[in-house]
Amino acid sequence: MKQQFFKLYLIITVSLIALVLAFGQLYNQFFSEQIPSVQISVAELAQIAEQKETRISSFNQNELFLPASLQAKFDKDGIISVTENNQQYIYLKGNNGSIQKVGPISLISQAKTDWLAFFAFYFLLGSMILLFIRPVFRDLSLLQRAAHRFSKKPQRIELDIKPNSSIAPLASTFTHMSERINKFVQLHNDLSRIISHEIRTPLTRMRFALSIADLESQESSQIERDIDEIELRLEQYLSFARLEHQQSVFNQEKVNLAKLINTEIAKFDLYKELKFIPALEVDTAYCEASFMAIAVQNLLINATKYAKHTIHISSTEQAGYYSISITDDGPGLPINADALIEPFKQGEGDKLASGYGLGLYIVYRIASWHGGKISLANSSQTGGAEITIRWPKSGK
Repeated sequence: MKQQFFKLYLIITVSLIALVLAFGQLYNQFFSEQIPSVQISVAELAQIAEQKETRISSFNQNELFLPASLQAKFDKDGIISVTENNQQYIYLKGNNGSIQKVGPISLISQAKTDWLAFFAFYFLLGSMILLFIRPVFRDLSLLQRAAHRFSKKPQRIELDIKPNSSIAPLASTFTHMSERINKFVQLHNDLSRIISHEIRTPLTRMRFALSIADLESQESSQIERDIDEIELRLEQYLSFARLEHQQSVFNQEKVNLAKLINTEIAKFDLYKELKFIPALEVDTAYCEASFMAIAVQNLLINATKYAKHTIHISSTEQAGYYSISITDDGPGLPINADALIEPFKQGEGDKLASGYGLGLYIVYRIASWHGGKISLANSSQTGGAEITIRWPKSGK
């Protein structure tokens, strides 16, 4: 903020100085009447008056011989000063065509610029500008620090800014905004805790019922794994919420990406009507394993909703980036595909898009945490949706 303050102060000061100087030049050029004149001392004027017969002489115009440039100036202004034998003389044109020669005299040179007054004026101008903009930047600096604190820990922010400040309305709006966001974050945290408690209770009952039910061992094992998966994802989504509000540390490390993807694919073994075709070129990658698994699982869930027969899963490494692509052979993405990344958004005019809601937003956020991005397109080979996560090899 200090750098911006000095930059703005310098721009305003230099601009005003240039404006004052330019206005002075324009005034002298267009509004100030230019009258030819010469300056002599009071003593010289007294000598001319006392010795008129020796200091002033008259003669006709045809007796004066001047260079062409001086003659033109003399005809225009009616007065010129010339140097003869190292002495100064003044020639004046009379009304009757006669010419008076005054001299020799000592002409007074042009008055020198009073630099002290010049710098004093512009110093005063700069001081007035400083007094005007300094309070504004002081209050903006307070607002900037408050916004930085709020980004680290959402809470209601009170700003020590006077009501007569230029940014008082902005400060008041910021205070109200921080209060509303803080309430929203608290509500979000409360809902997370409530969901955690309310979901675990029926899961416990399901696990108990499963233990006493007469089911095939394969079906029982699959349901048991699904319950474990729900509990695991519950913990991960709660971590997701904490991470979204920067309440925990996001750690990336080298993981076996091929194993991670295959593990997620194996969870869909019950989808006998669908064929999962992996093409995994990347063995290990730098990422946060649990959240990358969430992203892959969300993409696979979306693909299973719309795929007809096959789902292609690929991983590549190119130009310093990792990428995971999941492609289905379904009807493809709706018209406004990019809007699906926003939470709870669905495709316009496309009933098939009803399943796209929070899932792609979660994938988008996980990609962002990795310093990457998500891209949505329709595959030219299968005609279905092709969704790709891409993130740098070096991490964020």
